[in-house]
Amino acid sequence: MKKKLAVIIVALFSLGLFAGCLGSEPKGTKEVKVVIPDGLPSMALAKMIKEKPEVMKGYNINYTIEKTSENIVTSVLKGEADIAVVPSNVAATQYNKNAGYQIVGTTGWGSFYLISADGEKTLDQLKGQEIYNIGKGLTPDIVTRTVLKDKGYDPDKDFNFSYVNGVTELAPTILAGKTKYAVIPEPALSQVLSKKSDINVIMDFNKEWKTLNNSEYGFPQATIIVKKELIDNDNKFVEKFLKEVENSCNFANEDGETLAAYCEEIGVSANKAIIPKAVEKGNIKFAKIKGTSEEYINYFNKLNEFDPKTIGGKVPDEGVFMEK
Repeated sequence: MKKKLAVIIVALFSLGLFAGCLGSEPKGTKEVKVVIPDGLPSMALAKMIKEKPEVMKGYNINYTIEKTSENIVTSVLKGEADIAVVPSNVAATQYNKNAGYQIVGTTGWGSFYLISADGEKTLDQLKGQEIYNIGKGLTPDIVTRTVLKDKGYDPDKDFNFSYVNGVTELAPTILAGKTKYAVIPEPALSQVLSKKSDINVIMDFNKEWKTLNNSEYGFPQATIIVKKELIDNDNKFVEKFLKEVENSCNFANEDGETLAAYCEEIGVSANKAIIPKAVEKGNIKFAKIKGTSEEYINYFNKLNEFDPKTIGGKVPDEGVFMEK
């Protein structure tokens, strides 16, 4: 009797172990949707998008390059994307609207430049002059006005700003000679320089931001946000994904020629020939949010001073960060 009981116990124990082993196996493949804006953010992640490395077994990553920021915002606010690279103010807006994402890192810092098509000029020489920029009240406008104000100028009284809807309008305006001065981002700056080599850069806004704000990186321009439920339930995957992001950003800075070929293959709209030059001034640099959250807090405070609507009504609390 004792022998039979022992056999039954061993059998039950074996079944328990077997069931436990079954329970630990991944159940199918988890689909992860990643959306990235066209331009510098997609250049930063070009290696990942092209090579599609297996970040972690059991996960299938689908990358989508969006041509307009509106599509990115819609995807995030509807909760369609699991991971997204967004303009940094959108990272605050989505949090204030309870979309359910947290900031995990940055792929790109400020890449706006004040240029002259009228020879070398100083800021004082631009007083009273017309300066073209992209979108009144949008990030390029906010950064321009904030830096000028911090340097002691009155943006409204000292300069005359005119606005176009996007880079696709700005670059032709400069090349056609319709404006002598403009604020232009990369990669559009390199595109313009390739056709008009006498353009002079008056000011690098990220460099000025670092000086004025005692900042190590400058202002965050391209922010990685991840669904909080993915962070909570798939933390190892998120960590490994970020490691691949770092590798991709490093690759972008180290091998411009291969990067250009990758960008052409994956559908980045920037001209292949100018991509190596664009990266030089593009400030592609990966940084985890841990250790850089103060850069965001300062940036959000500046945006809030300009117009709270630009960040969804208020400076987000620390819950916007995956870790601080």
